[in-house]
Amino acid sequence: MKRIILYILLIALCQVSCKQVLELSPKETPSSNVYWQSENDALAATLGAYALLRDALTDNNRYYVYGDVPSKAFHITYNSDYAIQQLIAGSYDGVYYGYIDNLQDWTKFYKVIAQTNLLIKRLPTMDSKNFKLADRKNYFLGEALYLRAFTYFYISRVWGDVPLVTAAVEDVTEAKQYGREAQAKVLAQCIADLEQAKTLIPSVTESPSDKGIRASLATVLALEAHIYAWMGNYQKCEEMTRDIVNNPGQFNLAFITDSAQFQRISIGRTSESIFEISINYDQNEGAQQGIGERTLYSPFLATRIASGENVPWTLETETLNKIYDIYGDDTTDLRYKSWYYQVRGDHPMLKKYANVIYKDGEVKKNPRFSNNIIIFRLSDIMLLRAEALYKTGNEAGARILVDRIRARAGTTPSDPDITGDDFLEFLVYEEIRELYAEGHMYYDLIRNDMLAEFNDVFDGALEKGSANYGRQYWPINRDLFKDNPYMKQTPYWSGRL
Repeated sequence: MKRIILYILLIALCQVSCKQVLELSPKETPSSNVYWQSENDALAATLGAYALLRDALTDNNRYYVYGDVPSKAFHITYNSDYAIQQLIAGSYDGVYYGYIDNLQDWTKFYKVIAQTNLLIKRLPTMDSKNFKLADRKNYFLGEALYLRAFTYFYISRVWGDVPLVTAAVEDVTEAKQYGREAQAKVLAQCIADLEQAKTLIPSVTESPSDKGIRASLATVLALEAHIYAWMGNYQKCEEMTRDIVNNPGQFNLAFITDSAQFQRISIGRTSESIFEISINYDQNEGAQQGIGERTLYSPFLATRIASGENVPWTLETETLNKIYDIYGDDTTDLRYKSWYYQVRGDHPMLKKYANVIYKDGEVKKNPRFSNNIIIFRLSDIMLLRAEALYKTGNEAGARILVDRIRARAGTTPSDPDITGDDFLEFLVYEEIRELYAEGHMYYDLIRNDMLAEFNDVFDGALEKGSANYGRQYWPINRDLFKDNPYMKQTPYWSGRL
């Protein structure tokens, strides 16, 4: 166990120079033969990859900054959080206030990729006799393939075309520079990795305690479904969601119908959990920062009394009123009642991430935030399947799933008179209602060509020929160009940054 912890710490603390943004050198990760002898070595390396992904997604709240902020899920002002506020105006270049260089930098994600490349290279060479169970080596390999695919998909939605690196680098003399590859090619590699992972990963995790926080077959299928939807291949998306939705029990999943259990969805590790990033105080993973620190105030966070603009991220009521009638009957929706507070007040709060534990007990001056990052859950895949069914001509099937989600929330079924494009809009709004501030909103709106409806700064961003075309993708940091003649700026931002 000590060796595993040491390995993870070494991985998590490693630093990459600007000249080597796409690889790890031997000095940065223990990759020599001595570290690839036992099952514990393989486990440590695998958990190290998860640790690196956690570091990438939690850094400066990237998961929510990329996935929710630009779609106006939050009201952010200059005085409350000036660096992040400019993103709502589409200023990914930081031209107004700066201080977003790290958000333009994909280095942390390439650390994950470098580690998975190393696992994919090294695991097949290990002697299977050194593993307690014959299938365990394959499981670790499947996890590495999944994590590589997830990371590439994630960054391709943020930056568009990205460098595609699949070779492990263990000797600094082997390091090379890469240019950006077309998003379609990157996503094709993701699909190839996932198809291989499906042959290696079990339907459920070996240990029940790993459910949701380590890969399983449902995790792979969920990711593949999202990739196909992003690619516009809804027939394959429907195929990938079919078993999860129609037979969740085979993956140890269950749709939550109990209102008390529903309250725990944003904490994590529920019967709906498919993939999450663990941020659990009981496992010494509670965070001092995070979305809870950005959104909460008393009585849900003892260290902040709401006053003026001292709550960094409040709810954007214009957006909330678009998906709910906040002055009418929609306030009976279980999601509305559970996740929002003082919506009509001066500081409308997202209380979704209010699992706060105080390290100093009753003193309550040292909070730790203990909500997992919920990446995929069963309700998400149900609604993604509804989208796929609609896009493949089965509106009736899509409506059944939407109404099932709404019934759980204690609200009315969809209006049968709403059909066609109007029903699609209703479906996407339902995705937003169900997954609000779970890092999905921006991508759901882009996928369905509705981003400008929520933030008009992106008007034309999805239309070829528009002066705004491609604005939804982030620019890359200037440092990534150093000593790399192959690197190019994101097209929209070329000449602007």
